[in-house]
Amino acid sequence: MNRMVHTCGLVQKIFPPFQKSENKEERKDLELASQMKMGKTVHYKKVISASRRVDLVAFYPEFMVERLEQMGMENIHTLVIWTKDPENMLAHPELREALRRLSQIYVLLTITGLGGTALEPQAPTTEEIFRKLPPIIDFIGSPVRLAIRYDPLIDVIYQNQAEISNIDINLFQEILSRSQSLGIRRVIVSYVTIYPKVERRLKQNGLRIVDHQIEEITDFIKNKMMPRTEKLGMELCTCVLPDLTTRGCIDGESLIQLHPLREPCSKAKDKSQRENCHCTKSIDIGQWFACYHNCLYCYGNPTQRQGDRFNTE
Repeated sequence: MNRMVHTCGLVQKIFPPFQKSENKEERKDLELASQMKMGKTVHYKKVISASRRVDLVAFYPEFMVERLEQMGMENIHTLVIWTKDPENMLAHPELREALRRLSQIYVLLTITGLGGTALEPQAPTTEEIFRKLPPIIDFIGSPVRLAIRYDPLIDVIYQNQAEISNIDINLFQEILSRSQSLGIRRVIVSYVTIYPKVERRLKQNGLRIVDHQIEEITDFIKNKMMPRTEKLGMELCTCVLPDLTTRGCIDGESLIQLHPLREPCSKAKDKSQRENCHCTKSIDIGQWFACYHNCLYCYGNPTQRQGDRFNTE
């Protein structure tokens, strides 16, 4: 029987409420443990990443649906969505219906506080994104299936005059408080990596990076960001910061615990990622398409030409 459950004031329509211990699930866990003990290969459903390479939800929903169908919905444990604008999860009919068929969706939503500035000229503003979030949280079943990526921390000088920065505890506090009010419990932060092509792109657009020592960034995170996060009962995670990072943005153990049936998935390290990345295994279904958020610090392919699908500069 379908039931509707109120979670943090939101109606849970898709997923059944979490049940801590069912005999069927206990038997499944025991069977898996027995197979592993006997040296048998255990085949899990796959965690799908969509995508580190480009915002598929915002700009390529048809491609995303096609790739999900190719993977086979029944083979997907969790779809992890990386996006700055989740609106098409509901607004795009084909994508919405495809997502409804999945057993679990986990959203990594980037809100840097810089949307609409010279650094992120076409990205939605913080206000626009928070207005869209309640129905998105309703759709995925729980606010704990959504994490905010306050990422990257970045500080630039624009046209040798104005500073544009989110290394700003007041800006972070605003985003933190609004996230907490929606029941979101996890925030992820990292420091910008300036690749040569990124440095050239910034310079071409009148921006100069302010380079902070990693010790300064670590101190800001540990002594300013973390205490405020903990005060609100939330968790602050870091991404690829060697002295701070303990788990990945994609974390197999967490996805198991959040799964409505607690189905197992791989908890092995994803060796295709950077050395200091703690993410567990997933299959990324994106390609290096042009991204129209036009974030100038991006390691991908932002473009300011709407007709340009690929841009390798």
